[in-house]
Amino acid sequence: MTTFKRRINTSLLPDDFLSYTDAKFYNVAKHFIGESASELLEIQSIRSPDSLILISDVFAILDIKCAALNSLKEKLCLKSDDDIYIVKPGIKSSMNYFCELIIQKKDEDIKLSRKQNKRYTSVVLAINTDSSITTEPSSSRQQQLLPSNTTNIVQSSAPAMLVNESYHRSFITNSISNWCQKYSSKLLLTEGVDYHLFLITSSDTNFTATIRCKCGSKIALVKFQKNFQLSNFYKHLVSLSCTTVKKSKRITTSNKSVANENDSRGSISVTSHEESGLKRSAPCDAAKKKRAYQTHSK
Repeated sequence: MTTFKRRINTSLLPDDFLSYTDAKFYNVAKHFIGESASELLEIQSIRSPDSLILISDVFAILDIKCAALNSLKEKLCLKSDDDIYIVKPGIKSSMNYFCELIIQKKDEDIKLSRKQNKRYTSVVLAINTDSSITTEPSSSRQQQLLPSNTTNIVQSSAPAMLVNESYHRSFITNSISNWCQKYSSKLLLTEGVDYHLFLITSSDTNFTATIRCKCGSKIALVKFQKNFQLSNFYKHLVSLSCTTVKKSKRITTSNKSVANENDSRGSISVTSHEESGLKRSAPCDAAKKKRAYQTHSK
């Protein structure tokens, strides 16, 4: 018997199919295995993709003598002369293919998640490196240029940096802007539009920070020494469940297209205006030359 490798095309499934349950799951299942086989899943309370692939044989329940299953047996099986029900091969094949699709989809999602985590890690490392360079206090650089006998004077007179709500808000928003530039030149996230930052204080120096993303998710920030770390928020932005980054890219690209179109229209309008001015001035110049010629002849 000839064997061949069957191609599993997971693009036939919705992108977020693995999160489907109940009615949404059954509606997709009907497309692949038919209404009767989908009803068999429902009667067994197989409510999601994960619960389906964890069952070794979904047709085993048909071996039970149960009046509630008789109608399904008639639809899904062939009945032999000695009253033995055998599942139709086409239905069994469709169910196997549906399970293979789900397993392949899970494998692809795992690989994509690992790839995104690697990219996220590299971006965070790059940002942390830049932050360590750009956040060096200017006073320390000035001290390196001063004579050694004036160092003590500068250190004693330099005021301590005030770590208050304004400081934390500025640090967080600037860090997010730097991350956007590193992640994509088309990405721009604005506080109050794409995310909301909430800073709560229990004392003058003790703060807790939470970010509510435009997609609806809330992310708590962890504080290390005096600054809040945004790794949790960055990881959320590049996850499959967040749509903020994708929407922001589309809006930025659309705005650039509109601006380019307006610039093109403006240049065309100016050119047309200049051409019309030249056309109007041409007859006037000709008339002046004619009068000058007549005067000279006289």
